[in-house]
Amino acid sequence: MGIFMRLIDYAEDKKLYSYSLFSATLALLFLGLFLFLKKEWSIHSSTRFPIAGIESPGYFGLVKARDRWVSDALHIVKNGYHKYRGRNFVVTTHSFDKIVLTYDQIKELSNAPDDMVGAQDSGTETMLGSYTGLDRFLEHNYIQGVARIKLTQNLGSIKDAIIEEARFALDAELPECTTDEWKSVQIFTTVLRTVTRTSSRVFVGLPLCRNEDWLTVAMGYTGDVFRTVDKLTSIPKPIRPFYAWMFNSTKLIQSHRKRAETLLGPAIQRRLEEKRLAEKNGAIYEKPDDMLQWLEDLVQPHHKTTESLSELQLLASLASIHSTCNTFLNALFDLAAHQECVQPIREEIEAVISANNGVIDREALRKMRKTDSFFKESMRKNPHLFGFNRKILKSLTLSDGTRLPKGALVAAPSGILSTDPDFIENPEAFDGFRWYKKSLEAEGRAARDASWTTTSAWDLGFGHGKHACPGRYFVTEEMKIILTFIILQYDFKYPEGQSRPASLSHAEFFYPDTTRKLLFKKLPGPKKFSFL
Repeated sequence: MGIFMRLIDYAEDKKLYSYSLFSATLALLFLGLFLFLKKEWSIHSSTRFPIAGIESPGYFGLVKARDRWVSDALHIVKNGYHKYRGRNFVVTTHSFDKIVLTYDQIKELSNAPDDMVGAQDSGTETMLGSYTGLDRFLEHNYIQGVARIKLTQNLGSIKDAIIEEARFALDAELPECTTDEWKSVQIFTTVLRTVTRTSSRVFVGLPLCRNEDWLTVAMGYTGDVFRTVDKLTSIPKPIRPFYAWMFNSTKLIQSHRKRAETLLGPAIQRRLEEKRLAEKNGAIYEKPDDMLQWLEDLVQPHHKTTESLSELQLLASLASIHSTCNTFLNALFDLAAHQECVQPIREEIEAVISANNGVIDREALRKMRKTDSFFKESMRKNPHLFGFNRKILKSLTLSDGTRLPKGALVAAPSGILSTDPDFIENPEAFDGFRWYKKSLEAEGRAARDASWTTTSAWDLGFGHGKHACPGRYFVTEEMKIILTFIILQYDFKYPEGQSRPASLSHAEFFYPDTTRKLLFKKLPGPKKFSFL
């Protein structure tokens, strides 16, 4: 009987223990949930700015706004811009929140000290740098340094290489066309491969720029980075590290890095060995004139490795190739839609090159003012929703009294500013020669402001201030050269019954419809210039 009673007591103790354990676990879960929701809801407590897109109160209203952001970001920002005109507001997403800046604040922050306002830090955070590896070289700014100094300084010397590769790329990518038959072209693929080939000629040089494996890596890396970020941002922050580890979410990014290292390794090692032997023998090492060499010269000693230099090449591709492709594709779509601009641009290009003895150089490219104007207008009409993305590294108070706390992400509503009648006349109209006409009407500084590469606090296609896109001079000249090859050799138009496709969107990003085709036909007569 005593044994039986002890068994009953033991069972009761176990039951009480189970109840206690369950209660404690439940309490901890509720406490964790409460703290998580409290943190999520109070994230703006230091700014007290209104949150755009909130349709119902409480935490679930916040969640709904974040879900809506993916499909309706444009309307959220547009409504916030007009509702809080001249004031700050916040947009909220599953991964980050951003304070939307006013026009005057953009001007004020455009040249802020780097230790207070970080230009690269914002992109690294929003692109989940700790997962994607985009934070690895954050403190060094190697790519920005090379683009700002070496790439821009060497545009004259690399111009012939760009022209040669553009010709090779278009001969390889465009189908054979006749003068009397229209050919259907998958234009996105053509443009992407042409831009990748041409950019790679400058980035890694021959023969790698024509290696199909390298082209696949250079094109695929950016897409897989964005797909990885998109997948991880849909996962709640508390379980994101576990999810990324469990499902190896960055495996595609890692595979591109390994493949890039395999492809670039022999070239990098050969260059390092040639330099070592030249120094040993007291000879002058003749350096290749490409970004791979410029980076090798710039990086710190511990980054002069195949792994680091290969990864930096992928980062250069990430920063330029797809954005250049989308900009150029939008311009082609706009040209096909505005056929009245095609012949004037063609005639201008022919006249400029003829006056320059049949040679394309930087001076000739600068004189293609109608071409320049059309690209600028196309970029104005096809912007991303945000530009001028920054991270506040030290709390600061602006001249209008606005306090921006440390750690805050801020951005300019570039997609809204570019169509604001306060800054541009008749903003809804597409006028391909808008900026050309402005340059004729203006003088000196005002005329330069109409050029494609000039930025302002409302014209943010290339950013603004001291951290405006450092590679924009290379990109604009590259696109003018590619367009020259196309427009001097082909006519192009939409298939019967089709017109300019609307841009597609995903959250704050806008991009052209990559499924659309254009019809191409060879121009009659002999080639007008020897470089064609």
